[in-house]
Amino acid sequence: MKIYVHSAEKKENGWVMSCDESLQGLKPKRHMLVDSDACAFVYILEASDAFVYVVMPKAVWGALKEALATNEPIFLVGRDATIELEGIHEEVAYLIDNIKGNANYGEEMEQAVTAFFA
Repeated sequence: MKIYVHSAEKKENGWVMSCDESLQGLKPKRHMLVDSDACAFVYILEASDAFVYVVMPKAVWGALKEALATNEPIFLVGRDATIELEGIHEEVAYLIDNIKGNANYGEEMEQAVTAFFA
């Protein structure tokens, strides 16, 4: 299952990423992937019997960049719950470093990440 983040905004306690789905029963896995085809970062949540992928498109990369710079927490807010995306700072930083100059992620993803997070 995929959950798509549609917006991100700064709040007094950190950054809030919003989605339209239910987050009931989901827990942070503290791990991320990259969706090179969609040019997006993907945070993994755990359900009791499956993984749920939180897709963060370029539209919310500004929030990721700012949260990395300030080390502020990032929360995912859905219809019925809020989840802190634990470990996201380390995971995004690792992915950015790994993607720069690495053609394995696809040319579009590599160029987008390098240009945005340089």
